[in-house]
Amino acid sequence: MEGDVVVLESSGPADTGVVGCSDDVLHDGSLLPDLPLFYTRMQAPHAWGTREMVDLLVDSSAHMHWLMPEADPIAIGEISAARGGALYGHKSHRGGVDADVGLFRTGGRQAQHQFDDPGADFDVEANWAFIATMIDSGRVDMILLDRAHIGRLRAYALRAGLLTDEEADQIFVGEDAWSKSGVIRHAPGHHDHLHVRVLCGDGSKPR
Repeated sequence: MEGDVVVLESSGPADTGVVGCSDDVLHDGSLLPDLPLFYTRMQAPHAWGTREMVDLLVDSSAHMHWLMPEADPIAIGEISAARGGALYGHKSHRGGVDADVGLFRTGGRQAQHQFDDPGADFDVEANWAFIATMIDSGRVDMILLDRAHIGRLRAYALRAGLLTDEEADQIFVGEDAWSKSGVIRHAPGHHDHLHVRVLCGDGSKPR
């Protein structure tokens, strides 16, 4: 995005005590900008997040477009309402620190209007490239995904020499989605998308 300026729409003044650090209420949220070259906002009214979340999605999607320009724009589902709070159908997505993201099928294809289970067409190279980009940003707390996809990703990263055994053990750890260990964790209901949670601006976990 060299030369481009992205202006983020704010949901209001910051609460200086807990900016970006609540998983229940969104303080001074930003609307994910409309950048159709990089991603599709599936639920624009619920595309509000912390600055860390918005930066992660914009930067990672732009980097993915640079890595694989032939791939489809990434499908981004719900993040949070403008002021946060309960969001129908979700236990989280209350404080702008959680986002649902579509998975790549073979050839870098993505469903643009609803999440789709790629099944055997799970594009392990494209999905790992995007996930690795997010992890490398240093903004990610955890990523939730179905264990079948996790197994494919781990095997690919080791086989391709992208991770050492030690690095893989640090990333792919934790059967309990909300445990305090590991980055990529299994969670039921995440066979057709991944769920990413970001850290607060000071590097702490949302509370």
